[in-house]
Amino acid sequence: MRQIPTQIRGVKKVLFIQHGDVDKPGLLADALSAEGVELEIRHPYLGEEIPVDLEGFDALALGGGGQSAYQVAEFPYLEKECELVRKAILADKPVLGLCLGAQLIAKALGADVYRAEQKELGFFPVTMSVSAVSDPLLSAWPSPISPTHWHGDVFDLPAGAECMASSALTTNQAFRYGRATYAFQFHLEMTPALFQELVDDGADDLIANGVDLASLKKEAFRVLPSLRDTALEFFKTWGKLS
Repeated sequence: MRQIPTQIRGVKKVLFIQHGDVDKPGLLADALSAEGVELEIRHPYLGEEIPVDLEGFDALALGGGGQSAYQVAEFPYLEKECELVRKAILADKPVLGLCLGAQLIAKALGADVYRAEQKELGFFPVTMSVSAVSDPLLSAWPSPISPTHWHGDVFDLPAGAECMASSALTTNQAFRYGRATYAFQFHLEMTPALFQELVDDGADDLIANGVDLASLKKEAFRVLPSLRDTALEFFKTWGKLS
């Protein structure tokens, strides 16, 4: 008689922490859904609790947001997220950071996060590093690529991490830590529709800084479709690392 395993692995489940109404998982959600992976979203900015550990989850993803990683007094949940990142890494579970999420991973690993000399907003070239060429998830990426940038903070490279990409304004655009922790300063998850929401949400500030909203949206529809396949393939592969 065939023996029944004492433990049967359930449906794979990823925790995504969202930091604002327009900071959605975008292509990450599309990629994981296509692979039959469940994505549970928590909204701490709305008062939802962040779990103290990742029991019941196979991976952790942190999205972007208008907060700064060092604003822990104003947003205490950010420190809880850093602790969750550290626990996930110790448990060897995949971790992914997008913009603010990348800054939180860097902070969790002991690196400094601080205000950049100049905001990076729009679609600018990112050059992949020598380390990226041999990375199992990034080796097939084109270089340069021009993803979505929307940040005023930057971070130092954590000790033990490998820089995977840089831009003219930002030295550390991406890094990998260990086997399965990836952090991207840019928004790999972005879609044209999601970008429109982001622009509309920040319209007053953009106009005050002399940004042409129509041109910015037009650029999104020109650039983002060419990055879709690269992003989806990365997210699918990352989701299989656990």
